[in-house]
Amino acid sequence: MVHRLWEKIRMDTVNFNGLFLSARVGVLNYPGNIHDYVTSGQVQIIKKDISHLSKNGTINFADGTSYQTHALIAITGWKLSPNIQYKPDGIEASLGIPTESMSSEELAFWSHLDKEAEREILQKFPYLTRPPKNVIPYKQKVSPYRLYGGMAPPGLTSRSDNSIVFIKIVHSTANIIIAETQALWAYAYLNGMIDMNKDKVYQETALSSCYGRLRYPCGFSAWYPEFVYDTVPYADMLLRDLGVRSRRKRIATQEVFSGYTVQDYKGINRELAEKRRCDEGKKVI
Repeated sequence: MVHRLWEKIRMDTVNFNGLFLSARVGVLNYPGNIHDYVTSGQVQIIKKDISHLSKNGTINFADGTSYQTHALIAITGWKLSPNIQYKPDGIEASLGIPTESMSSEELAFWSHLDKEAEREILQKFPYLTRPPKNVIPYKQKVSPYRLYGGMAPPGLTSRSDNSIVFIKIVHSTANIIIAETQALWAYAYLNGMIDMNKDKVYQETALSSCYGRLRYPCGFSAWYPEFVYDTVPYADMLLRDLGVRSRRKRIATQEVFSGYTVQDYKGINRELAEKRRCDEGKKVI
């Protein structure tokens, strides 16, 4: 039954059924020729590696030149390894970001966790043992993003160091829902408001990383979180961590038969603020 359902939405242009579709979609809604706009002079393209940032909005490039701007948005790119250099050297694996220089101990550690995670996932979702034959040919010799909750470094989190998060590494077609729920989760995480089992941080991180690779083999999930149909379960997970109601519909039948939209998440910021006030009140008492 499941197989027949997904086969009904098999794409003519991509030869695999809809179950394995990734978030590799786009919409061109610019009125006119977008290429003419890019070459008009309104857009300046600089193809250089960033060395470091300085005061007054100065971006310093590796070739010694610089450029002054009002804002730097770190997004997209051709390589998965981040251009930003983190110190001390070799900390990338602990941060959960792609790297080409993992130690043998780190490789063995994650290899064991990945095998255990893959076994658990395929037992729960046996249909994933039948992936399409023609998957993405793109390869990079780097480790994948391994982030707890899709945002937090597992190494630091397991040591109760909630000092950094990586927002919107998760790639999804439901960007607004992901952005809002991640923003609230990140705020709560950085302020120590999330209860978590430190002993299971690495295990849960491996589960989410391996699930993406098995669930969406035709996208880039082998390297970073990417999904289409798992947006609501992911948002549910974040809201449960926050102690905010994840079932947003008014009646039970709507939970079963109607889809979720951004309107269903209206007020989650106020709900989190109210919960925090209640928690602080209990501490005072």
